[in-house]
Amino acid sequence: MSIADTLDVQDIDLGDLELWEDGPPYAIFARLRREAPVHWSPFASRPDETGFWSITRAADVRQISMDWQTFSSERGGVAVLDDIGIPVEMQRQQMISMDPPRHDRVKALFQKAFTPKRIAEHEAMIRQITRHAIDTLAARGSGDLVSDVGAVVTARVIGSLLGTPENLDSKLIEWANIGLAWDDTDLRKEWGQMGEMLAEAAPILHELISERRSRPSADLLSALAQAEVDGDKFDDVELLMMFGLLLSAGTDSTKSVYTSGMHALIERPEQMEWMAVAPERIPSAVEEILRCFPAFAHFRRTANRDVEMHGETIRAGDKVLLWFVSSNRDETIYEDPERFDVRRPVVEHQAFGAGGRHFCLGAPLARLELKVLFEETISRLHEFELVDKPKRTRGMFLNQFKSLPVRFKSK
Repeated sequence: MSIADTLDVQDIDLGDLELWEDGPPYAIFARLRREAPVHWSPFASRPDETGFWSITRAADVRQISMDWQTFSSERGGVAVLDDIGIPVEMQRQQMISMDPPRHDRVKALFQKAFTPKRIAEHEAMIRQITRHAIDTLAARGSGDLVSDVGAVVTARVIGSLLGTPENLDSKLIEWANIGLAWDDTDLRKEWGQMGEMLAEAAPILHELISERRSRPSADLLSALAQAEVDGDKFDDVELLMMFGLLLSAGTDSTKSVYTSGMHALIERPEQMEWMAVAPERIPSAVEEILRCFPAFAHFRRTANRDVEMHGETIRAGDKVLLWFVSSNRDETIYEDPERFDVRRPVVEHQAFGAGGRHFCLGAPLARLELKVLFEETISRLHEFELVDKPKRTRGMFLNQFKSLPVRFKSK
């Protein structure tokens, strides 16, 4: 009998990190979908933080995602913690932590650069970066798919789009880890490291921003430095926070899905072979990987008014977590939802959000990167073996491995 069966449903506290040691507690989420689709966790492990409501069914996640007037991204930000090391006033400079109308005006600045057509123009660059990483790994016969492929490829791709130099890539990886992995002391060694990271990044980015303001080029940083919203240009703090959002979304998310997908495929070599013999199957396989392993387990909203849902009263000011690791396995949407199978017919999922204003702007880029990453990995390498137990990033926000050591043969 599992812990999901032994606990009274009201005693489940999803803020207890022991439940997350081996990844998302899928059995608990399945029970919550059945018995308590709107569920309160007291967050007892963090007495300095208030508890939160969990929304676990796909239809409810979508309903809340569409209703920004009731469920705000701006009021408390999108992290479950009120204190992530960045004041909420600064978090609100990021598009992901804005509500309309400012959100819509800022998002419009990015949309032209992130259309599927514009993103497709970068495929040759993405493939070149990926091949270089795979070539380097193949020459050794073993390595870590997180640090040797996922991290280096995604950092160079987003660095190329932003216009940062290649010698800054290792810092981009480090900054993203510090900014997002607040529960993992391997990645954020101490709480104050967030402030140290901002102090280190600010002058470097200030110099880059100043250069783009005086000599703009064809990159995203130039576009942001030159852009205006309501007649005003973004100041350096706003640009720093927007850079941080693009960095985090552009590196951490794609790296996470790629390495989680590779781990699942290594455990199921027949599915990897199914993709290898017909590479045109890879785009549909990517959708199943995204469904099963969304990069972020949840995002937060904050209620603007009292709301009744499934017999529970969510009060104004309450934290509400939209659990994508649960909604993507909703039994009412997917047949045998806990089964990972890249041969599954393509289905919609909520790995990029559940619609509404905050559907992920970078979805076309992520899909293209993942397609190329799996194409190049599977076409060049085979007979993968895990050489040590993979290590997961500690926490209930990032759904990822921080280490995936493998050996393999080159084709």
